[in-house]
Amino acid sequence: MNSKLTIIILLFIIQISTVSCQKKEYNKPVKTHEYINLTSSDKSGKIMEENKFWELIEVSRIQSKDNYELQINILKTELLKLEPKEIEKFDNTFSALLAGSYNWNLWGASYVINGGCSDDCFDYFRQYLIAHGREKFYETIANPDDCAYWIKSESEELWEGLQYSAYDAYKEKTGKDLPKTYHPDWTLKGKKFDENTVQEKYPKLAEKFH
Repeated sequence: MNSKLTIIILLFIIQISTVSCQKKEYNKPVKTHEYINLTSSDKSGKIMEENKFWELIEVSRIQSKDNYELQINILKTELLKLEPKEIEKFDNTFSALLAGSYNWNLWGASYVINGGCSDDCFDYFRQYLIAHGREKFYETIANPDDCAYWIKSESEELWEGLQYSAYDAYKEKTGKDLPKTYHPDWTLKGKKFDENTVQEKYPKLAEKFH
């Protein structure tokens, strides 16, 4: 066999092997659902309307260029522009969204992503979803496995922190701790996943992270 041809074949084999060892990239799923709007039924008057809430999240996300640590600080700066009562309402909406997404289906996804996920880890996971905006938050609730096209594990990017923005802004603005005036239903919804088979339920996430 011609030596030049042999080299070309070897390079081709190496290239194929390298690609097969890389993490698979997933395309953004086609949108097949409308926003769930977890706070639409709330009549307490204690929460910020979701459109306004998500506008603040989006401003912080865009200005930070999806740098999560920077986004936390930018969101605090945006919240400092509001009156204390509005900061309180923002935090109440945050709590409502965390409670509304408190379900085993999402927890299973975060478990697969990290190879395990404690109570605190799952709380941070839902904060991280909120940080990435309305569309990704509700997409992931509708089908958690589809977040494989963008999600990072907690070891890649620390999930904790976004909800602290409101606490810190309120404290800086008033000198007082942010009051807890809203108490959503924190019942864990759905059916608990089986740790031995959970990866089968989220094949895209399992392939990406394991």
